[in-house]
Amino acid sequence: MKSKLILPALALALALLACNLQANPTSTPPISNTDTPIPPIAVTDTPVPTNTLVITDTNTPVAPTAASGDLTLDMLRNATYTTPYFLRTVKLVNGLYSEGSGATFYSVQMLDVYAYGDLNGDGKVDAVVILAENQGGSGVFESVVAVLDQGGTPHQAGQAQLGDRVLINSVDISSGVIHLDMVVQGPNDPMCCPSVPQKQNYWLIGNRLWLMRLTSTIGGTEHLINVDSPAIWSTVSNPFTVSGSVTVLPFENTLASHIYMIDGTKVNDSSLTVTPSSGTAGTFSQDFNLSSAGITDWVILQFVDVSAANGSTIALGSVILKAH
Repeated sequence: MKSKLILPALALALALLACNLQANPTSTPPISNTDTPIPPIAVTDTPVPTNTLVITDTNTPVAPTAASGDLTLDMLRNATYTTPYFLRTVKLVNGLYSEGSGATFYSVQMLDVYAYGDLNGDGKVDAVVILAENQGGSGVFESVVAVLDQGGTPHQAGQAQLGDRVLINSVDISSGVIHLDMVVQGPNDPMCCPSVPQKQNYWLIGNRLWLMRLTSTIGGTEHLINVDSPAIWSTVSNPFTVSGSVTVLPFENTLASHIYMIDGTKVNDSSLTVTPSSGTAGTFSQDFNLSSAGITDWVILQFVDVSAANGSTIALGSVILKAH
């Protein structure tokens, strides 16, 4: 379906930003609710714990329904949101909000790309929407927003910024994971004209929306980082080793690595070396010891291929585990 990225007041100035947007909501199998972060997905083909759900991506678009569960499309289009970029609390009316004019102009639009599915394992059908913010210039800043069904009313539970004038082809929810199919700017692209296909996976853990997987297709080749060991949601003893693989060697054969607590606190930044294995592919293995930091809770380890041209993320792989 068609969606403009702007409000009518900016239609003439930003008409070139219009894009085709598809909505791909899917049903989500029930996920057992626990006091620990809900394991919504396994991103490997290896055996996973019994309380971990495995999803299969599909390329078949699914038409959205006007209402799924208690959260109707009308509710989402008339809900109150705190915007991720400019941190304003706004109430949409029929998917739109605007205020001011000239230098004080500000607008928000809910795009016609959204999805339904259970995000937190309570058996209720939640939703994900895309918001586009504009302050009167050419920038249109888009974000993904998780919306929980709380007693039949929409509740914003987490959000993540996607970028300026990126194109969102589709979004779906499967086994608690938000999948975005989009196109972003490459190093040589003007902001108006993104050309790099990208897929992003988000998990709602607590009240944060975590980017857990990102792949980019450059020159017809998908840049992918797989974390092979340890398994997602496993418990490990310090010290422990994380190993994985890449489909394309990063710049100078180096990946950035980050460790976070699930409340968003960053524990460590470092880097690791990828060893070439076959063709342009490679493998990596890194030892970690969190005992000196006194960490005995869930942590998220992210491994990132960073573009040397503009510092953007080319690929990202993650694992969530408990270290003791």
